[in-house]
Amino acid sequence: IDPLDPDVEKKWPDYTKATPYIGVVEEGETIVAPQGWWHYAVALDASVTIMRNFYSQGNHKEFVRRKDEALANAVAMHVLKANARLKNQPDSVLKEIATKTVEKIREGFRGRTGPHRFRPAPGEATTKSSS
Repeated sequence: IDPLDPDVEKKWPDYTKATPYIGVVEEGETIVAPQGWWHYAVALDASVTIMRNFYSQGNHKEFVRRKDEALANAVAMHVLKANARLKNQPDSVLKEIATKTVEKIREGFRGRTGPHRFRPAPGEATTKSSS
């Protein structure tokens, strides 16, 4: 969400209900935004800013869900939409096909050995994105 976008209220109708928290981070300081919190940052002066997302067992499921959702969106919009037989399908149909494809790929990783970052946590159910 870009709060400076003149159409922000049209794009995000509940935006006006949000309570903003505003702070200025000085040189050498750090700010931590809890997982799932929307945030917006603006540099007030010329600066170098480093942003880091932290990954741990505590946010593993959310991390995998977000990555799977991003992959499904990319597959839908850039792979399926380029397919001659599917190009006239609505985006919602393409996203549904892509989501199911990503779920099948994720299921294929279950029980395999390999880098931990690519395997779901033990007992983790297949993540499904909400429409």
